[in-house]
Amino acid sequence: MSKREMKGSAGFNRRDFLKMAAVAAAGAVTGFSGSMACAGDSGSAANAPERNRAEATDRKIKIQPPKEKIRYDILDAHLHFTDFLEQTDGFPALCAAMDMAGVSKAVIFGMGIAKQWDDTMAEPPSYYLSNDSRCYYYSATDFLVAEELLAQPQEIRQRFFPFCCGFNCNDRFAADHVEQLLRLYPKFWQGIGEIMSRHDDLTALTYGEAPHVDGPGFRGIYDLAAAKGLPVLVHHNVTAQNTEKVLYLDELKRALTYNRNCNIIWAHVGISRRVEIKGLTQIADALLRENKNLWVDISWVVYDYYFLNQFPTHYFDGDSLDDWVALIERHPDRFLLGTDKVGHWSTYPAEAVKYYTLLDKLRPTTVDKICRENALALIKTY
Repeated sequence: MSKREMKGSAGFNRRDFLKMAAVAAAGAVTGFSGSMACAGDSGSAANAPERNRAEATDRKIKIQPPKEKIRYDILDAHLHFTDFLEQTDGFPALCAAMDMAGVSKAVIFGMGIAKQWDDTMAEPPSYYLSNDSRCYYYSATDFLVAEELLAQPQEIRQRFFPFCCGFNCNDRFAADHVEQLLRLYPKFWQGIGEIMSRHDDLTALTYGEAPHVDGPGFRGIYDLAAAKGLPVLVHHNVTAQNTEKVLYLDELKRALTYNRNCNIIWAHVGISRRVEIKGLTQIADALLRENKNLWVDISWVVYDYYFLNQFPTHYFDGDSLDDWVALIERHPDRFLLGTDKVGHWSTYPAEAVKYYTLLDKLRPTTVDKICRENALALIKTY
């Protein structure tokens, strides 16, 4: 049968076939419970609301309410729909957790790197640090996010801004892969990321060469993002673990100067576990002054370690919460808040309201900006 005959007899085109094939392959690997939206239909499947409500009830996901009274309206600018096993508690449960936390909207993306369950391991891993098994780039994560979000009712879909992240940025074809996603899901993707550059143990465990944020694969992403008006969220540690010497800052500087029309969001201010350096506020201040296309995401451990001085090792970096408040007030248009939760929502509210300690110290206009306005200004639809 010819391709033209296939289209006429099956009632869908090549784009729809590719969607079905990708989602079916992803489901076979992960056991993912989502169903694809009807071919050619940008809305939800007819039975999606009932299915998702029943699914959330069946899972009995217990969400822990926050200990703080909700005082702020937050847009979560860093949220993974799936974990490192490409599993998730789903959108209905996520929305329930967001409601508890005073989070009205969120930037959502999958997990572009998956953890392998080796045949020598009796127990499955639950996180990328569960054991020494390797990790690998997982392209189907974008299809999982897209198909699950499109299958939701409008009241859920309108709360999320989807980013794509399932590609290896060491590959010079990375931008071509993103272009295919943009064609398959027109007017759907609102940004690119979180894409991984230097990332502590995750870099060491992932197959292939160590990524660097100024490499040719990344540069292709920046050019495409600039042309399409999409922000790019990158994880790039400022240095390696167990050293106070700044090793990777120049790579980020080169990435920022490569294409000034590309807006880059620097996840976690370049920090992850066991990354301990002095003077991070000065480093961030200099970068923000020199690069008008840079924004900073203060999600995950950078807040606990550097803002609140809660290092597990009792390390002291030299900056207080007041130093961070002063930095944000100098650049109120350039900071974003995010939870960085990965696929599971039982502790989501606590991760959102923990920022109240910071927000209570900022001017009301600055609070509005870092809670919502800065993220909305970066998203293409706004």
